[in-house]
Amino acid sequence: MNFERQFGKHNVNAFVGYEQSQTTYSFFWAQRNDFPTATTPELSEGGTAASDATNGGSSSDNNNNFDYNRRSVISRLAYNYDEKYLLEGQFRADGSSLFAPGHQWGYFPSISAGYRISKENWFSDKFKFINDLKIRASYGVLGDDLVGAFQYFDNFSASNYFVSDNGQGASVQPGYILSKLANVNATWETAKKTDIGVNAVFLNNFTLEAIYFKQVRDNILTFPSASIPATSGIVNPYNGDIVPDENIGKVNSNGFEGTLSYNHPGKFSWGASGNFTYAKSKIIYIDQAAGTLPYQSQIGGPLNNYLLYDAIGIFRSQAQLNSTPHVAGAQVGDLIYADVNHDGKIDAADQTRTKYGNIPQIVYGFSLNAGYKSFDLSVLFAGQAEVSQYVLPESGTIGNYYSSWANNAWSPTNPNGTYPRVSDRASDAVSGGSYPNTFWLNDASFLRLKNAQLGYTFPSSAISALHISALRLYVSAFNLFTLTKVKDYDPEGTNGSGQFYPQQKIINVGVNVKL
Repeated sequence: MNFERQFGKHNVNAFVGYEQSQTTYSFFWAQRNDFPTATTPELSEGGTAASDATNGGSSSDNNNNFDYNRRSVISRLAYNYDEKYLLEGQFRADGSSLFAPGHQWGYFPSISAGYRISKENWFSDKFKFINDLKIRASYGVLGDDLVGAFQYFDNFSASNYFVSDNGQGASVQPGYILSKLANVNATWETAKKTDIGVNAVFLNNFTLEAIYFKQVRDNILTFPSASIPATSGIVNPYNGDIVPDENIGKVNSNGFEGTLSYNHPGKFSWGASGNFTYAKSKIIYIDQAAGTLPYQSQIGGPLNNYLLYDAIGIFRSQAQLNSTPHVAGAQVGDLIYADVNHDGKIDAADQTRTKYGNIPQIVYGFSLNAGYKSFDLSVLFAGQAEVSQYVLPESGTIGNYYSSWANNAWSPTNPNGTYPRVSDRASDAVSGGSYPNTFWLNDASFLRLKNAQLGYTFPSSAISALHISALRLYVSAFNLFTLTKVKDYDPEGTNGSGQFYPQQKIINVGVNVKL
């Protein structure tokens, strides 16, 4: 239901709505084998043996597909005076069946205000080069219920078997196992967001938007298993913890984003635009094991950073290996790890947290466009900075690996190699997966020419005889080049073993015809 009314220079706009949704998921499959001929593909024509016919199904899966219901009441009340003073309040109440009764509803208010100061006579008289200037601020609370389902009661799984002797000999019997303990207090995750911004148009052709933002994510549902000892019986690193999520996580983030554009009209028209975002996250609370070393703690650091050994070189001789602290099984050609705590040995206490994770703190881009007579040109660049990506490619008998490693690995015939010796399997090697380390951590900053296009539109007089109204030829290119320190993989990839598809360089030549 909407309400809108104008009272002179006063404008009031109100809205209230109700939404209800029901999501259901079901999956069923059936299979039949041993068909007498490929020309009779009906299930009924398959083999008659018990092993020839199989089927299965479920009402949920591992991709957050399951049955749930949601109800929402959404409302908004907005007021502005002469488009100079702007005020808006919003409130929504959301109920979700994913939580237990008493914890199903979340209430999320927000408020925003704006002041178009350029409409003040005293301002426009004094600052004539500013065409439009608005100052705005907002604060609001958002909620998230897209979490693991059915956490408010004990979960059981039928994927268990036991041996039973019922007097006729021992046999394997199916059974149930407790797969997740209940948490009846689980409820909505929340995010409290604050924005303070400026929008401006100045010198007729410049446009500026600048925003400071802060977000406090609270009540994040996360496993508290790190502080629970394995002897409790409810923490199982091999078969998944049965500990339920709890609303204990807290992450803050804040930063700045800005966009500056310029547009120059005329016979030769051109424009440029640049955007820059700096966003830094900080973990305020996450469950950790008791006695976690300060330099290994996730608290106070950014999201998705790494806990790694600091690789400081490669063992070049047996004498160097014998005189330097090293891990068990290390050989000449393996990586040297820093003895961070100076106890004369290399163990888990020598791992440290990295400064950045694989979520970039800086994202930026800029675009250029130009037009002259019938020609047009557009170019788009994009980049990121203050970001790290850990990639350890597999090696040896298990799979292919980068030629940069193969060609520059330490070996008896290449004692000055810049990469460690190659093992049969990097994922469990001394210089690899057994001791994840900074050698495989790369600065994933980059600047990429994402898109460029040059076009020519034929004048009407040149195509009138063809009985078409418009004709344009163009050539476009994607991912023409990337400036980055990463040599072997796409810096935007996030897979720890480098198993992601690289960016493709694409060049198109095309024509647009309008009849």
